[in-house]
Amino acid sequence: MLARTRLTRRLQNARRTVWTCSTLISNSPAALVERLASSPLPSSPPAVTVYSISKNIPAALISTIQSTLPPSPSLGAITELLPASATSHLAPSLDLKPSEEAYSIAVASYTPTGTSRIIPFQSSLTGRPNISLGREIKQSAGEDEVDAGFEAFLSGKKWGFGDNSNLKEGKRATIEELEGVKPTDVKQLVFFTADRIQPFLGALSSYPSTAKIGLVGSSTPFHSSSAAPFSLYHDGHSASAGAVGVAVLDSAPSKPVTIDYAGLESFGDVMQVTNSKGNIVLTLSEQNAARLLLNAVQALPKPGDGSAGHRMEEKEKEFYAAVFDSKPELPLDLTTARHVSQIMAGDPSRGAMSVDTEEEVKEGYYLAFLHRPIPSTTPSPPPGILQPTPAHSLTFLSVPSSHSPPQSLDETPRKGNVVVLDSFVAASENGVIVSKVGGAGSWVCKIEGVGEQLE
Repeated sequence: MLARTRLTRRLQNARRTVWTCSTLISNSPAALVERLASSPLPSSPPAVTVYSISKNIPAALISTIQSTLPPSPSLGAITELLPASATSHLAPSLDLKPSEEAYSIAVASYTPTGTSRIIPFQSSLTGRPNISLGREIKQSAGEDEVDAGFEAFLSGKKWGFGDNSNLKEGKRATIEELEGVKPTDVKQLVFFTADRIQPFLGALSSYPSTAKIGLVGSSTPFHSSSAAPFSLYHDGHSASAGAVGVAVLDSAPSKPVTIDYAGLESFGDVMQVTNSKGNIVLTLSEQNAARLLLNAVQALPKPGDGSAGHRMEEKEKEFYAAVFDSKPELPLDLTTARHVSQIMAGDPSRGAMSVDTEEEVKEGYYLAFLHRPIPSTTPSPPPGILQPTPAHSLTFLSVPSSHSPPQSLDETPRKGNVVVLDSFVAASENGVIVSKVGGAGSWVCKIEGVGEQLE
């Protein structure tokens, strides 16, 4: 009897993977849509379907793609093209020419088990717009929401860096559809967002033990038929702000999200932040922060053969900062960082070093410098998170902008080969939403090559 019980439990655990995923990649959007339309529908409708459509697919095909999805609640987004390093690894049989683009559609369906259920959601939580100098911004008629942080700043009150919510003062940010649900029951959150999402990120803090995976949609003002800055979809209806997603509720635990920081390595010493203003770090361990960075960069070994090409790569190299609540142990575990962000600028004469984050880099935190060694191989290797890509997993990538112009259907190949993967892979030039493992903090990571994966 005991052996049978153990076998039953093993079978139940094996059925916990209830996402069914696929990614279709082709050199022809028409061939891609034709293949998607001919794919057999599941025997029973899934509880929800999640999808992504690369932005180079002509806008005229979007509604056709949506109509081929299973008849269930759906949510999706227009996303960036998968980079060449990813497509050459995932779909080598396409053998794309340098002048050819890869078009892709990713689809994931969730079928609940006897112990699980799903709640799709659409959040309108957004932060305030960026301030335009020399231009007066007026509230629209009937808009009674108050930007509490900005109003506090204007009135001379204490104002926390990154307080950009359009919520009324004292109101806690929540995901409306999940109100009344115990946070510990939410085992997974999968979502797409637009920009200005600080309030939404704040709402995610209510689910510290939840496996969260999110992608900021691609910028679509030139690729959307309505010139929308972002293109999010919820049951066929489009939105250009906020977030769309699904919560998976279950009594069984979920696997944690895997985060890959694309080969970032630390250099120099880990130091304490001793003077800062918002995202500007002035001193580290009571020393000039920008000067410490410069000294650490100059101490890095010079790779390569000293050629002009290597010198140019070194000159254009980017550097990053990992920020921790307390002094981390070595070697660094970046999954325990509060955030990992690009260092935007530094002025050794003043000591100021700017970190690309909307979270305050507070005094008392610890900071480590990071860099990505110049690869010794050409072309660049595929993102580490894709090696390998587990079956029926969801993978989101932060990638460089493709600068792909919008195309009409007549401008694209009518025929082509289609490669079908058994996993969901989507990318964005605007970053992935990373959540601290075992913690409440979430942030947008726009570092190229960073990826996250949910099995």
